[in-house]
Amino acid sequence: LIQIRNERGVGINRDVFHVQQGGYDGHFDLKNNLETRLPSLNNAVGNFWAEIKAMGIADQVTVLIGSEFGRTINANSNAGSDHAWAGNYFMFGGEIRGGRILGEYPTSFGDSYHLNIGQGRLIPKHSWDSVWYGINQWMGNKDLDDIDYVLPNAANFGCDLFTDSDLYSSGTESLKGCGGPSHTSPVTMQLPSARYLTGEEQKSVCRLAVRAMANSLKFEPSNSRCYVDDQTIVPSELYPGLFDINGMAVINFDESVPTEKASPAAVANVMTVAAATASDFVVAGAVPQSAAPSESPSFHPSVSFMPSYQPSVSLMPSDQPSDQPSALPSVSSMPSDQPTISLMPTNSPSVGPTVSMKPTASPSISILPTVTQFPTPSPTARKVFEEGFTSRDIGSVGRAGGSSNPESGLHVVQGSGYDIYNYNDGFHYMYVETSGDVTFTALVENFSASRDWAKTGIMFRDSLSSASSHYSMYLTRNKGVANQYRTCTACSTYHAQSWFYSPSSVWLKVTKVGNVMTAYYRPASSTSSTWYQFGVSLSMVNIRSTGYYVGIAVTSRTNDGLATAEVSNIQLNRVCTSESITTLQCEQASNCEVGGLSSTCYYEGTMPSWENGYSYDGSFVASVLDVGSNLVPVNCEEGNSAAAVDRTTEKFHCDRSSYPSEVPGIIATPSHKQLSIVNGLRLYNPNQYAAGDPTEFTIQGRIQPGSLVKD
Repeated sequence: LIQIRNERGVGINRDVFHVQQGGYDGHFDLKNNLETRLPSLNNAVGNFWAEIKAMGIADQVTVLIGSEFGRTINANSNAGSDHAWAGNYFMFGGEIRGGRILGEYPTSFGDSYHLNIGQGRLIPKHSWDSVWYGINQWMGNKDLDDIDYVLPNAANFGCDLFTDSDLYSSGTESLKGCGGPSHTSPVTMQLPSARYLTGEEQKSVCRLAVRAMANSLKFEPSNSRCYVDDQTIVPSELYPGLFDINGMAVINFDESVPTEKASPAAVANVMTVAAATASDFVVAGAVPQSAAPSESPSFHPSVSFMPSYQPSVSLMPSDQPSDQPSALPSVSSMPSDQPTISLMPTNSPSVGPTVSMKPTASPSISILPTVTQFPTPSPTARKVFEEGFTSRDIGSVGRAGGSSNPESGLHVVQGSGYDIYNYNDGFHYMYVETSGDVTFTALVENFSASRDWAKTGIMFRDSLSSASSHYSMYLTRNKGVANQYRTCTACSTYHAQSWFYSPSSVWLKVTKVGNVMTAYYRPASSTSSTWYQFGVSLSMVNIRSTGYYVGIAVTSRTNDGLATAEVSNIQLNRVCTSESITTLQCEQASNCEVGGLSSTCYYEGTMPSWENGYSYDGSFVASVLDVGSNLVPVNCEEGNSAAAVDRTTEKFHCDRSSYPSEVPGIIATPSHKQLSIVNGLRLYNPNQYAAGDPTEFTIQGRIQPGSLVKD
């Protein structure tokens, strides 16, 4: 492919090739495994590079060798190495400034080393984004907005990024916003759940801060970088029952910003405003922090540090989103990998986009789909969805919605609510909790409502909050089929819609493969198995494969009435693959009492093979919580926190000597933040001491976030 790059087409000036060799997950007999596999890797890379040099293009090629995660320094009991965090990556090429180690090589591999979190799991000093930042610049992608598009997480690592000057002999770029004054400022928010600020929330806080400082101190926003570091979670004293999320905002400036301008006091003032604004509008569930108005007028006119973070938007969207519908779907720019967008599919590619007024299966078929005047009210042999749905209103609704199952395979869903749009939703949701890769299919037989933009259809959702991320495919009352999505909590909603095909009944389908969501539709009367892709095929990283919701959503587009959808033939086909879910989660899902819908179930009567990874002395045991889960001690002091890593997991323990009269406890939150953790939980006496204390355990939980704690 590299050799024939000129023959592959005009305009190809960059290539990225990904080659994968599996088999390195060495939990067992690691030494023999590496001795078997590394020679073949070495020969392949050696032969490849010899050919590149023979072609005379070594200066135009960079080779990067890495893994998606590191391995433990300490061996496990099977002469293997388990999953860890930090690792090494190798890069070479004709222009690479080689022979060096970038970053900080560990000064020790002992348990006392400050970057060793246990079992030889080292905390990385640099992110994966730091390497790709410089490679992006070397490949000609030097615009800051374009780099943020390609590397959306790079903004969370401040100045800890490598430029092309760091990596390449021909590099010319520096890291804007670095090299000058640097300050830190505390950030505290109160949340109802013990969780860290997400990457998107951290970036939002910093964007607010940088824009405010740029306005106040009169410099370009690109002359500063910001990230949130050192987050901790403690029970809130100011708001009992909530949690304080404490972090440290690190603000860097480049040399163009004078030290006297970027003073610690100025930074602290701006961060206070940014944190308050973020708690009000950005961080889901946060207690608002906006300061009360002054009791006396100021001497100077009141001037905001920055313009509004979001444009002024009506609380209620217009009934008519556009006076003149576009011939093409209206699609906002989103962080997606070149989404392919068309109103209707075509059978052959063309130089320009091909748009037909109606979907066609083949050129020989009429441009209008064959649709009977009155679709069959009750299709024969409806498929039955074997699992039970949960049904609830989401957000603010004027009338209570509900769902019923009057006939085999038929579901009637009613919902009120002003809309599923902008930053918050109001609708009724009939859903199940699931995980992994899935295909969800449904036939909307009939939909009745009073408003044109009332809608019903398939919705994938990260959480049951009104501002949750979602990806949806709808049938509207009078505006056709519509694909809408919200990529992060409390973000704007975007949509692509059809103005030409507005059926009364339609098949809908949404697929999730890894993080990529894709929407489809098919005329209800069609005898063909052909599905028409519609809208945007998009990477939805917040709808994580470890657990999410999927079901039928209905909104009436008004709080004064209900919309009614008759939906049948609902089917959920779930695939558990290594690309979307770990082996640990697959084995948990296979043991679910409710079947294969959820990855958060664990049948208490069995012990899967992965739980056998305990040590001979009981110093660590396998955990039913997945990687990224969080444990917070209550009325005891934390002894260690490595309690949510698969296989050789250390037991969580805490010291209660400082709380002699209080009942100690542990709050466990799984990484996916869904409603359930496990159906079974194994508890151990301290250090396997038969007379140890405690001897009684009470398990408490919430039916849903914000509800009362129950035993």
